[in-house]
Amino acid sequence: MCAPDRFAFGALVRGTALVLTLAVGSGCSSGSSSSPTPVDIDPDLGTNNPAVVVGLGDSITFGVEDINVPDCDESYRGAGGYCPPLQALTGKTVVDEGICGEDSYGGVDRINSVLHRWHPGVILIDYSPNDLFNGTEAVISNLRIMIDAARKNHTVPVLGTLIPATGEHTGWNPFIVSVNAQIRALAAEQGLECADHYMAFKNDPGFMVSPYALLWEDGLHPNHAGYELMAKTWRWPLLRVY
Repeated sequence: MCAPDRFAFGALVRGTALVLTLAVGSGCSSGSSSSPTPVDIDPDLGTNNPAVVVGLGDSITFGVEDINVPDCDESYRGAGGYCPPLQALTGKTVVDEGICGEDSYGGVDRINSVLHRWHPGVILIDYSPNDLFNGTEAVISNLRIMIDAARKNHTVPVLGTLIPATGEHTGWNPFIVSVNAQIRALAAEQGLECADHYMAFKNDPGFMVSPYALLWEDGLHPNHAGYELMAKTWRWPLLRVY
């Protein structure tokens, strides 16, 4: 995720009501499972392709600061980030639909066009410290809208939590922790699979020694090892639904 244009610390968590809908999964996973356990899902994919997965998000989904992605120029799309290793791990086509600097409102604006363009069986939704000034209530509301759009398209949504921050971005962690708690709750109450990137990073032995084992020098974006871990963390939630 590219840093937002505004750099003061924003609103903290506010209460939000979570609405029960069609259950297709069983909550967040930090990638520690030895094998995925398939769950019952809606078999009606409409015109969607079960072999196609879309990653929807910000510059972390785009893959910026990976070894092959020095900036957000469009020519680097698909050259790095979690999408290529996730494709190798799952045998599915994983499409990179990350936009640098995008917040969850941008995801709401784009999701229908993305779904109609790619017809994916699964969409991975991962937003975003760029929502720092929007507050957690807005993030969860926008995630609900995206979940609903995916289900109406017969695409299975999978949520991701935000990775931890360090260095100059350490002050963003209260927001990250707050929104992650609500993302986990939303996934559980909506019956969605969820990739808990935050806990995968925090539990990584290298990260425990130094966060820069998984984070780029800005303390906000993953480095190559961090993107590899994100791919592994997405893997089981994805394979559980497809």
